[in-house]
Amino acid sequence: MDLQTMKVFLKIAEHENLSRASEELHIAQPHLTRQLKAMEKELGAALFTREKKRLHITREGVYLAHQCREMLSLEEETRRRLLEMSQGTAGRISLGAIETAGTVFLPDWIEGFQKRYPLVRYYIWTANSDDVVERLRHHLIDLALIRTKYDTGMYEGLSIGREQWVALLSSGHPLAGDRGKLSLEALSRENLIIPTTRAREIRQWFKEAGLPATIFCEFSPLMNALVMAERNLGIAILPESALAHFAGHPVVVRQLEKTAVSEVSLIWRKDNTLSGAEQKFVEYVREVKENHDKGIS
Repeated sequence: MDLQTMKVFLKIAEHENLSRASEELHIAQPHLTRQLKAMEKELGAALFTREKKRLHITREGVYLAHQCREMLSLEEETRRRLLEMSQGTAGRISLGAIETAGTVFLPDWIEGFQKRYPLVRYYIWTANSDDVVERLRHHLIDLALIRTKYDTGMYEGLSIGREQWVALLSSGHPLAGDRGKLSLEALSRENLIIPTTRAREIRQWFKEAGLPATIFCEFSPLMNALVMAERNLGIAILPESALAHFAGHPVVVRQLEKTAVSEVSLIWRKDNTLSGAEQKFVEYVREVKENHDKGIS
């Protein structure tokens, strides 16, 4: 029973009269009569009882009318949602994000985007950059906010910004009272707590400076670094955006003399067609970035 047949049936049920239904549907009455009989044969149920020129809907007919209205309503809603999705005004955005920058950028982006497109829904998966990129590669997410270099042959990307690395110390650490920037030389004499995914890069800082690096712990997720730094087990090295997680904790933040910066990017697969909502989300993030660079709030 297709959608057009449902509409025909509902019109007959509305009038319980083939002649009036025929006029409104612009279908010849003999043809409409044959169509109704074919419906009843297909469904194996009498939908109407006949009394002279009038029809009386049966219990089965009442039930079918209810179901037809439900299905036609669903069909109309589906068409509307598909149109919204194709235009980017509805749908779901599937996004993976690193723990630090994700909590800094995503809330603002989603808040602003939601004001424009309130029907859009979100799936957000948080991990380190390597795991997020792996999930993107396997088509488990469609957008990824990462802090690492990426394969430009496989992915397209939008640079979000660059940030400095900082050191996190216990308030009781001997270096906590200083106000200047921490040098690599000072750090080389301390136990270091560093992100697992950035361990090679941070070791390279010390290698290039000809200094030793005592890696006490490689961590993931972020809160492990906070707990160990609070207990004065070492100095944690983190990207500056991580500080948003540590408000109210008894830790001290020191800038590093090291000039290395971390770049954050929003990327997506080149071989994947983003949904309308995802395309509009990328456009919105690009707009926010451009306005920020111009100093527009």
